[in-house]
Amino acid sequence: MFFRQKIFAIVAAVVLILLIVELIRRRKLREEYALLWLFTGLGILILVLYYPLLLWLSKLIGAITPTTTLFLFAFLFLMLISIHFSVKFSRLFDQMHKVVSELAILKKELEELKSGKDKSPQS
Repeated sequence: MFFRQKIFAIVAAVVLILLIVELIRRRKLREEYALLWLFTGLGILILVLYYPLLLWLSKLIGAITPTTTLFLFAFLFLMLISIHFSVKFSRLFDQMHKVVSELAILKKELEELKSGKDKSPQS
């Protein structure tokens, strides 16, 4: 890996880790996702700092250059995150649909109760 590539990857990993820590501190990122992102940043940092490990992984998967290995892992990671969020969004949509349906039923029942109360004779 060229020196500039190594410096860029180290800076990117450190910035990612610092950004995640700041988002956690401000309570803008939930812990379940924070650990995932922290491990990602640490993984990038480890692969860049321990170049022989990156070379071994590249050889293992048949990649020509180590940077290709980094991009492949980044691409796979983003695909898995996208699938995870798609599943979460689908589940949330189903829950929202159920809540909206229940709310509509309750609203109709409340209107029926109010209209029945208004029609009843006053004593």
